[in-house]
Amino acid sequence: MELEKEINPPHGGARAGAGRPKGTTNKLTAKDLLEECTKVVGKPFATALMEGYRDSILNADTKLRSVYEKIIIDKVATTMLDVEVEDNSDIVKNKLLAFEAALKSAININNNEDKDNATN
Repeated sequence: MELEKEINPPHGGARAGAGRPKGTTNKLTAKDLLEECTKVVGKPFATALMEGYRDSILNADTKLRSVYEKIIIDKVATTMLDVEVEDNSDIVKNKLLAFEAALKSAININNNEDKDNATN
């Protein structure tokens, strides 16, 4: 009995019928998930989340409570994160001087390369 050698198709390239059908979306958005949660649970996600958190406290389920707290803190921390950047006149002046020095250095390097190429 002789074993037949299986021929492997080439890797990569286009395949007939491959890919998403036209008109379909490729993303499941957070909005879609929240709307579906509201339909299935019968109340907005935030309400269901807070009720679950309250129940974990009332049932003294410290493990579940910490999960809820992590979810809530992560959301609050990311939405309330506010970064304030201040540039006073000294900082702006130092940035301009550093940029000017870097620009002069780049011009000097370029000029030296041009001189080297002209002599060769």
